[in-house]
Amino acid sequence: MDLSGQARSKALRSLAAALLLGSVGVQALGQQPARNSVKYPVNNPATNEVQQLLALGQAAQDHGRFHEAIRIYNRVIALSSNSPRNAALGHAKIGNAYMIQRKFENAAIAYQRAVTLNPTDAETYNNLGEALGELKQYPRAIEAFNKAVALDPKLSKARYNQAVSYDRMGNFRYSEFVFRNLIKSNPTYSLAYDGLAVTLSKAGRAKEAIAFHEKAIALDPRDPSYYFNLAISYLMLRDTTKALKQQEKLKAIDPAIADRLASVIVKHQM
Repeated sequence: MDLSGQARSKALRSLAAALLLGSVGVQALGQQPARNSVKYPVNNPATNEVQQLLALGQAAQDHGRFHEAIRIYNRVIALSSNSPRNAALGHAKIGNAYMIQRKFENAAIAYQRAVTLNPTDAETYNNLGEALGELKQYPRAIEAFNKAVALDPKLSKARYNQAVSYDRMGNFRYSEFVFRNLIKSNPTYSLAYDGLAVTLSKAGRAKEAIAFHEKAIALDPRDPSYYFNLAISYLMLRDTTKALKQQEKLKAIDPAIADRLASVIVKHQM
């Protein structure tokens, strides 16, 4: 799933911490969703009120008023006793609000309620998997991602998240298998190339990873995490010169990330 905004910042903060512990690369589980993209048919008698409440809740969430947003979404659920899909949407929205606040356990509970009410919603299964992944409950996360993919084989972020979960479990071979299949089916999905590159580096195959890092950059040259991860693979190959070149490129894209990379390079040289 494409990294952007808050999710990208979170991923890079996690990467900086991980590097200090000796691990390689960043593979964030998707992104923290700000809104649910699934369109539900409204069959509740209080149609207008539900739609108005959803809009109000989203506005409150967008402005960081999460308690207010959750209260409004709970009102949607209360009004949707005869409309399971609308109630599911209310729970999914609550899950989104908790994800942004990094309250992952609460988010997982909300998403589970949503998919129980609407078991055909691939997007929310993916979101459930992301919450479980943040809780390091990887087998359950993979089960949720599997359901998302079964419901929507074109949901690339769910397949990406599958691969990342296997990587985090230390199953690099299966992570590589999933990433390569994702690339075959979606050859312009830059995050899959970067994810595969990180997995290869973590598996001690940094030399093979370079071409995949470069492909990710070619597809999306404005994503700072790709340059960061390429630099880390070069450091694994003990090629500080090329790592520094990536740090120079980052200065024009994201100076803050460039500074973090500079710190990592200096510590690597000590």
